[in-house]
Amino acid sequence: MERGWCTMSTVTTSGSSLAKAPTARGWAWLTAIYVGVAMVAIAWPILTNVHHVWVVYSMLLALTASLALVLAIRYPLAATALGGASWAMTAVLASATAAPWPWPVPTMITHLFTVILLALVHGWRWGAAAWGTGAAISLIAVMVVGPGNNHTANAIACAAVGAGVLAAASGLGLLVRSRHDLAEERSARVEESERRGELQERNRIAQELHDVVAHSMSVISVQATTAPFRITGMPPETKDEFDSIAHSSRTALTEMRSLLAILRGDDEADLAPQPGLDDVVELVESSRSSGTPIELSIAPTDVPDVPPATGLTAYRVVQEAVSNALRHAPGAHVSVRIRAAATLDIEVVNGPAEREPGASAGAGLGLKGIRDRVRALGGDVVIGPTPDDGFAVRASLPIE
Repeated sequence: MERGWCTMSTVTTSGSSLAKAPTARGWAWLTAIYVGVAMVAIAWPILTNVHHVWVVYSMLLALTASLALVLAIRYPLAATALGGASWAMTAVLASATAAPWPWPVPTMITHLFTVILLALVHGWRWGAAAWGTGAAISLIAVMVVGPGNNHTANAIACAAVGAGVLAAASGLGLLVRSRHDLAEERSARVEESERRGELQERNRIAQELHDVVAHSMSVISVQATTAPFRITGMPPETKDEFDSIAHSSRTALTEMRSLLAILRGDDEADLAPQPGLDDVVELVESSRSSGTPIELSIAPTDVPDVPPATGLTAYRVVQEAVSNALRHAPGAHVSVRIRAAATLDIEVVNGPAEREPGASAGAGLGLKGIRDRVRALGGDVVIGPTPDDGFAVRASLPIE
């Protein structure tokens, strides 16, 4: 069981949930310190004046008994050992006067609070260990002095009161623990219900995407693939255009299916390899087929290997920036520059639009995705218009 303050941990069968509740642990500390200080102030003069213990010994006995009480919060073994030593020395040094013996009243109170705290915080076994230590000390003291006097009755009373306190503290600890376990079980059920609802919602969204988007992309792919065979006399450049459309739709369909598998939480899904920096050239070539002039510059030409996450992010930045230029600035010249040095620097700049963009020009969510991807890797990104009414996306990604 974890001993840390405010730590929520797993409890053994003998542990108590007070050890897991920060509020209860705070009250335990407050009780231990308050009772400990009070008992030092009370036990010291009683041991000195009533039981005729030397004043220095009285202070040491009072301090060690109270210290054992405070240690009971976090160190049950040390508390039991130190408390036992203090209680035994008190029985040895305190004179068997008419006052309660072998334990003076302040020592008995400190002992009972130690048993309570050990049983509540660490379980009934530690409380029983402290009580058994005290009962054994009382028995040995009575045997040394001899039975048949008031001290025997005092020792029996001390042991009986300690047993009652132990039983009450142990019962309270079990009650608190059972309530805490019940609350944890309810919380776990609520979390499980929320996870199940979230999974159902994700499956619903995945199904909608499959039924609408994936189906439409499949239709586009089939129509673009079969168009050269259905339409006679098609020029070669038109056939190439349809081939490019078919290829782009198949690529989009493959990525869509991969995303659907992730959305459904299918761990065993056959996911396609993620694109990387090496695929940027093919991406730009595919985008050029739309008729947009795109200039690509990569330096050095043999870009060093980058982590997969960096390569994927670089690809998505170029992909979204180029798509953004095609949507918002149709016909504009687009420049893509990639520089690899200490960082991987990406710049996609487009000029002013040659004609008005279409009605569905987008809502800017793709640019937000660029920011999120780059910042997730610890990179920097600047997105905004240029002085010549164009638009620029500049990102810097860490290579290592």
